[in-house]
Amino acid sequence: MLSFSDVRRLRQSPVFAFLVAALLCGVLAGSFTGMHIPQSAGSYAGDLAALVAENATGELPSLRTVVACIGGTFGWAVGAVLLGALPGRMMWVGLLTALRGFLLAFSAAAALVESGWRGIYISVVSIGISAVFWIPALLLVCAAVLDAAQGRGNRGYFTALGRFGGVLGISTALLCGSALWRLLAVPVLLGLVGA
Repeated sequence: MLSFSDVRRLRQSPVFAFLVAALLCGVLAGSFTGMHIPQSAGSYAGDLAALVAENATGELPSLRTVVACIGGTFGWAVGAVLLGALPGRMMWVGLLTALRGFLLAFSAAAALVESGWRGIYISVVSIGISAVFWIPALLLVCAAVLDAAQGRGNRGYFTALGRFGGVLGISTALLCGSALWRLLAVPVLLGLVGA
């Protein structure tokens, strides 16, 4: 059942504030790392920017790209659900959130460093707009996972997580929006300007 009261309750919880802080720590670390990597022909930043540019040809994606996009989009949320069943779940889910923030900022910073002003456009279109969808989805899933895991064993965890069916449904819709943006809109928008 779709319940916005669950979303509101999760957003107002201390766990949600912890997850936002973890995400922001990852974003800051990724920004600084991406901006300070030496620019050389064989650098990781150069490889990442080349990968983004390669996917920006203006053509519709191949089946391999579709599978990778869907796996990359939904894999983080599925990973959070699985990590919620482990001992030390607060640490693992927090690290997962921070890592996702790190990769977001690192990708954007690497594109900016490698491509300059063109990199800003590439970052906004290919990374930034899809993040508008997946960031709230990931934070809601992680908050639901940590709330469901409080004081329960693995069997009770999955039962308690089922209470958040509406939140997980909203998160799934947001993740679908992110995947559709990346698969359908990004190639067209980047192809229009020859990015």
